[in-house]
Amino acid sequence: MSSYITGWDIGGAHLKVARCDLQGNLVAVLQLPCPLWKGIEHLQLAIQSVHQQLNNQDDLAAITMTGELVDIFPNREAGVSQILDCISSFIDDDNISVYAGNLAWLDINDAKQQWQDIASRNWQASANFTASKIDTGLFVDIGSTTCDIIAINQGTVQASGYSDFKRQASRELLYTGAIRTPLIALTNHAPFNGIDIGLAAEVFATTGDCWSLLGYLDPESIQDMSSDGKPWLAANCINRIARLLGTDANQAAESHWLQLAQWFAEQQIQHVTNAILQVVSSHPNLAANTPIIGAGIGRFIAKACAQRLNRPYQDFHDLIDSSNTDISDHAPAVAVALLAQQQLP
Repeated sequence: MSSYITGWDIGGAHLKVARCDLQGNLVAVLQLPCPLWKGIEHLQLAIQSVHQQLNNQDDLAAITMTGELVDIFPNREAGVSQILDCISSFIDDDNISVYAGNLAWLDINDAKQQWQDIASRNWQASANFTASKIDTGLFVDIGSTTCDIIAINQGTVQASGYSDFKRQASRELLYTGAIRTPLIALTNHAPFNGIDIGLAAEVFATTGDCWSLLGYLDPESIQDMSSDGKPWLAANCINRIARLLGTDANQAAESHWLQLAQWFAEQQIQHVTNAILQVVSSHPNLAANTPIIGAGIGRFIAKACAQRLNRPYQDFHDLIDSSNTDISDHAPAVAVALLAQQQLP
């Protein structure tokens, strides 16, 4: 067996990777842009880049994914199979273990057969790792695109379902994130200069514009493309938001646009808060002071929700006594690596 384990979290927009040694010490955590919806070659390039940076092609590879959902694949089964084939072209099959939730770990061939237990299970890796560290809590992972809300009680994950379909029905999976969510998905109107304005039903601006303007996201760190392909600088963010109102940025002072960004941010915080309350309503045994464990690059939203709900809050990276915020940013990759370190021979 290799002296290292690499956890791979293969998404539709990013490839996230965490590397640890056989004692569970993390030595690298990173994210690369990987617009998989544009073609499988983007995953190939991302894997090659990771190998160049980490020289980890001989590591034990612990795999989890959500990228099977992208629309280059005819269905999720084909997506799982083609992603695994892509990985197999770079890493020896004997070194690959695929995280399968309740089935634990599968090899490449079994994973293709049991694809339902592979598809979009990265949340389960994070939640199960969290459950190994705390007795009771609400795990809330807010990334660029989605939000997972998972109850943990007596050291066990209390999920109401495992497929995206069931999880969206229970609101344990919420399609809202800190960067890629169109603002029109949050509301179809907004207050501006004392009037309530209907918004254009177009992807003119996203949540990344608001959180960048408000200082919660570093524009230099965002790897996603903005809605118009221009940088995440404040002036560009304001221009994009202005288009939603059918106007231009120079038609109002910057302070007005910041106020509008704050209003959109409040809508998203309330959206997530309401979902947390729905999940909590399914678990009456959870105490009112059950802490929220925040993960993902949008965990500042989870922290705001905890404050509104008067619940304690801690970051995912605190669970392993680390100050490395990248661990929280890319929790599923870290979790699948550390679970492999604990569970695989």
